[in-house]
Parts: sequence; C-alpha cells; structure tokens
Amino acid sequence: MPIAKVRRVRISTRLSVPLRIRLAKHCAASGISERTIIEDAVAKYLDDAGNTALLLRRLDRIEQALADGHRDVEILSEAFGRYLRLWFTAHVPDASQGNRSAALASAEKAYAWFSRQLAERLSEGHRFVDDLPDGAGGGDEDTAGAGYSEGGPRRNA
Repeated sequence: MPIAKVRRVRISTRLSVPLRIRLAKHCAASGISERTIIEDAVAKYLDDAGNTALLLRRLDRIEQALADGHRDVEILSEAFGRYLRLWFTAHVPDASQGNRSAALASAEKAYAWFSRQLAERLSEGHRFVDDLPDGAGGGDEDTAGAGYSEGGPRRNA
C-alpha cells in the first residue's frame, strides 16, 4: 500500500538575526531540519490554547476553594466569638437572681476586655503560633509554604 505524501504549503516569514543564528546553530548541532523545528514550534504554540483553557479552569477551582476557606474561617471566627461570650456569661461569680444584672454586666465587661486585648495583639502582628514552643508545629513539611521557616513564623514587616 503506497504511503500518501503529506502536502505542504510554503510560507515566508522574517526572523531577527540573533534568533536565526540560534536556530541555525541548533539545527546543525541536533541534525534536525529548520522546517521540522519551526513546524513543531507552530504546532505546539497552537495546541497550547487548549492548555490555557485547562489552566484557567483549574485556577477558577482554586479561587473557589480559597473563597470557601475564607467563608469557613469567618464562620468559625463568629462561632468562637459567640462561644466566648456565652462562656463569660455562664462563668460569672455569684449569679444569683438578685445579682443577675450585675453578673451579666461583669460578663460583658470581661468579653469586651478580651476583644480589646485580641484586637491589640492582632494589630501588633502577634499570632497564636508565636506562643507555641519550638517544634510544636510539627516537622518542616507541615509548615512548608505556609509562611513558616525554621526560626518560626516569617514576618512581613
């Protein structure tokens, strides 16, 4: 069975002199024709359009996952704040009926103090992980890429 010859079309283009020299040197060193290299490069460039769409879909999924994580952290933060307020209210000293309003005011005062202290520490750049003893965060593989180094958390100050 005879093999069908691939029909080719001649195109003409101009290359910069340095690029043309690099192409000629590469072809001489590898033994591949310029036509083959240029044809493969054009095919790869045109095929890359599909990869770009795939990459954009992956980036969209990553963006959605980050948004979901942000939402989850917001929910947990709100839940923790409400829990603390409840805890301060439930653990006030001497919350008898006659003293109930004073006890609730004391709980609100304790919660307000806690909130101020938390805001102050966060504004100073302090994080809970700063209070952990060395090595308590696990191995380096656990903290790699999470803004941590061997000496502890990295600061962006």
